Amino acid sequence: MEDKITFTITRRKLTEILMGLVALFFAGGAIASILKYLWPATAAKGENVEIKIANVDEVPTGSVRKFMFNGKASVLLHMPAGFRAFGSVCTHLGCIASWSPPDNLIICPCHLGKFDPNTGAVVSGPPPSPLPAIDVVVKEGAVYALAWKDPAYVKTISFYAGAA
Repeated sequence: MEDKITFTITRRKLTEILMGLVALFFAGGAIASILKYLWPATAAKGENVEIKIANVDEVPTGSVRKFMFNGKASVLLHMPAGFRAFGSVCTHLGCIASWSPPDNLIICPCHLGKFDPNTGAVVSGPPPSPLPAIDVVVKEGAVYALAWKDPAYVKTISFYAGAA
């Protein structure tokens, strides 16, 4: 006599298994997002990272170049006094501020916050603090971003803006 093992699955059991798999899929995504927020990637200590923004001749005096620095929207300004770079995430509610040539200011379109293009200081509007500055250097005919001038401040802005 031959013993056979039979395995039967009902539609109800199959539906429960599929629903459980879908729930695990969504829970895994939520957990991954939370972990990414809690432990953002950082550069190794002592590591000097230079990010090329543009060649000097690509950004004439009075113009700007948008770029990403450490995962955050940023702007390079070529002012008569030299190059300046700032994080362009507004310190009010996290909107992206941009250059306004007629006003000669960095303006946040959400609530009309205005920032000084030389210092990043608040000129008018609701922003509570200046834009975070980025150290830049010009070498070999190109402009490079080096580091945030105040990394603790940038982390606070990231929290308020909802960026990771």
